[in-house]
This record gives sequence, C-alpha cells and structure tokens, in this order.
Amino acid sequence: MLNEDTRTPMPLLTGSRLMMKPIEPQDAPRLLDILADPQVIKYVTQSSFFSFARSRRIASELLSTGRRDSLHMGIWLHGERELAGVVSMQHWREEKRDAMIGYMLAKAYWGRGIATEALGLMLHYAFTELKLLHIEGRCHAVNTASARVMQKNGMQLSRTFQHRRMFFAAPVEMMVYAHTDRTYDEYRKGLQLQANQENAPNLQSYEIR
Repeated sequence: MLNEDTRTPMPLLTGSRLMMKPIEPQDAPRLLDILADPQVIKYVTQSSFFSFARSRRIASELLSTGRRDSLHMGIWLHGERELAGVVSMQHWREEKRDAMIGYMLAKAYWGRGIATEALGLMLHYAFTELKLLHIEGRCHAVNTASARVMQKNGMQLSRTFQHRRMFFAAPVEMMVYAHTDRTYDEYRKGLQLQANQENAPNLQSYEIR
C-alpha cells in the first residue's frame, strides 16, 4: 500500500543528526546483528523471551516488501554508514487513516536522543504527508526509556492492558501511547515556542524522493 503508484513516494527523511530511508536487503546482516542482542529484542515484541529464531523472523518481516500496510525506515547518523536502528509504521488502515508505530536501536546508540528524533521524523511524515488521523505506540510498562521517547514526542498515555505471553507465564503490563492529528498539531505549535531548547526534536528538514 505504501509504495503503490497512487501513494506518496517512498520517503527520505532527514533531521539534525540523522537520516531515515526504507531498509533494503543489503541491510540484512547489520539488522540481524542488532536483533541478535537479547537486550534489544527483549522489548521489540510483546514477548520477553529471546531466541535467534525469533530474531530472524523479525528481521525477515522488516525486510519484506510484500506487506502493503507497513513502512520500515532504517536510521543512519549523518556521516556514518552503519545502520543504527529502525522505526516502523505498521497496521496502516487507509480507510481509517490510522497506524501503529514502533522503533528499536542498537545498544551502542541508546541514551543519546536518537530514538526521540527518529520517532519525531516518522510522526511528522505520517501526519503531514500521509494525513493520518491517529497513531498508537506500545511499550512494556517497565520499559521507561521507550515510554519517554513517545512522551518527548507529545504522545499521551491512552490505556494499559495485560498481555499474556504464554499460558504458563505471568501477564505483562503494556502501555499504549497515542497521538491524533489534533494533538500532534498542538504539540507542533508548542515546539515552535521552544525551538531553541536542547532536547526539542528538529522536524523541520525532510524531503520526499
């Protein structure tokens, strides 16, 4: 759906520190390296059990071009050739103009505000270019770092739920954060008033190719 001729062209998004573009088959080795880290994949899905088979399955899904309701954008820092992570928009329903968003970074890039900037670029593209009306993101309740990434981009906690991973395991609490086109517009107006703050994401520069 995202790469049909009637759709917006596949994007190239640029921010103050990074560039994002759709990941391609040549990115597979680096993607597998990232997903082979148990600390990275622990929160990528709603299951917290690590297995190399699951890592390979997730990599295959991210590299697949057959899903018409998903867009997986690789993250590269300016001046670097190594893939730093991925931001994904999934379960995009054209008729409802909504989607889910997710992200992951190689551990070497944690704690540097990169995920915050990358998510901000994807939200900007989704609301201003694709004209979506509603976007949700989920994280484990204990994954406070992931929650902060969404909070820094103006997303609000909308609900929590208990996810049972396996029949013998205790349920895991999940948090759901959301933006609507209205709340995103309000957030963007607030950013304009705080443009000089150090942690304000730079969403002004992006281009479509």
